[in-house]
Amino acid sequence: MKISRRYFLGAAAGSAAILWSFRSLGLEAPGSSPESAHDCALLDLNAYCALPESLQGYQAALGDKYNHFPEVGLNSKRPCRIAIVPGLGSIDPAMAETLSSLLDAGTHVLLESGAAFLSPLEFTAHREMLFHYFDIEVGTPVDLWSRKPADDALLRHRPQRQPSKKLNSPESIPYVNYSWPRQTSVRDFSRVLPVSARAGDVIGRVGALPIALKKRTSGGMLIFLGSPLGPALRAGDPQAQSWLRSVTA
Repeated sequence: MKISRRYFLGAAAGSAAILWSFRSLGLEAPGSSPESAHDCALLDLNAYCALPESLQGYQAALGDKYNHFPEVGLNSKRPCRIAIVPGLGSIDPAMAETLSSLLDAGTHVLLESGAAFLSPLEFTAHREMLFHYFDIEVGTPVDLWSRKPADDALLRHRPQRQPSKKLNSPESIPYVNYSWPRQTSVRDFSRVLPVSARAGDVIGRVGALPIALKKRTSGGMLIFLGSPLGPALRAGDPQAQSWLRSVTA
């Protein structure tokens, strides 16, 4: 269902979207003063989130260093430093435009995709919106525990040769190896989205398969995760927690 940008912003001010924030950000609670703003926010976009456990993981990782605002307005005129979108599933134009506005206003957006767990039809829509609004190309999900190579790791516009070896043997444990903002290896037991990006923009791989990137926009920086980090945070993974601290520092 398509909704207007005005409707989305109105819904965000109510129970349809809840802001979890910590430190200083330009996403405001009603009646808050500029001094009480926060610079790192975790956005609970409710119906748009495909992985509730991922949201829970970020909440747990932030501990008591965040404030809970039961009602919030997204204010792109007063940009926050970084906004985290956990387990994003369905993306419609209103959602994409809102995130684009935050980027244009100078906010860094960490967009964690939950599309690997959507239906084929929902996944196709997710992929098209990523490409249209953020110029991000993703392939179909890869099961890290499968003994078979990915059925389709080819990207829509820029074909990418699949690794000749299996991603993981029965004896191996799959890891996402991050190279930015620090070198970190985080276990992932599920599914990932391969991404197409220039070598300098890739920040995370599973073997030779790129699954995370960062890219500068006209305002802020977009950090895209094709492997959900939230479940590892929920499990208390120290490497995942360390990586998140580095990104939000």
